[in-house]
Amino acid sequence: MPNLNSPDLPSPTFAQAYGQWMTSALPSWEDVAWLREQWGGAFMVKGITRVDDAKRAVDLGATAISVSNHGGNNLDSEPATIRMLPAVADAVGSQIEVLLDGGVRRGDDVVKALALGARAVTIGRAYLWGRAANGQAGVENVLDILRGGIDSAVLGLGHASVHDVTSDDVIVPPTFARRIDAQDAETEPTPAGRTRR
Repeated sequence: MPNLNSPDLPSPTFAQAYGQWMTSALPSWEDVAWLREQWGGAFMVKGITRVDDAKRAVDLGATAISVSNHGGNNLDSEPATIRMLPAVADAVGSQIEVLLDGGVRRGDDVVKALALGARAVTIGRAYLWGRAANGQAGVENVLDILRGGIDSAVLGLGHASVHDVTSDDVIVPPTFARRIDAQDAETEPTPAGRTRR
């Protein structure tokens, strides 16, 4: 692990740690299975954007998946996670908790994700912006803004609760949603969202 060092050695610089991470062997599904065997609690696999990977995570005993492209940091041309969510949620949502990670900036983004099959979202950068601006009070402000946006969107749709929101509440153009399976890929997928060549 690039961030672990012997106590008698200096910690690596960011560039050294990043360089080691980028040249390290990619995690495999066998690694995920091993981790699942070692951990008896709730187990979420992050970085799922493909239906076949979602099914594989279910088969390995994961209790949740995060539909995530890691902020587009590995492949900046990968489709947005909200576009991948409906196919993944349709394929495995009855068997596993499906979360959406990425692109959540406003309360209505949360409502859209819930309508398209997510059970929850992660807010990624939004809380960091609040923390950078004003510490804990800034984080609380971000959460208040998100909650207000959620409430406004839900009420605007004529519902009393986020639990009442369905896919009928979102207009999705026919070419919006993306489904990617194994036959669509030219390289072997890994749970880290990177491809093995």
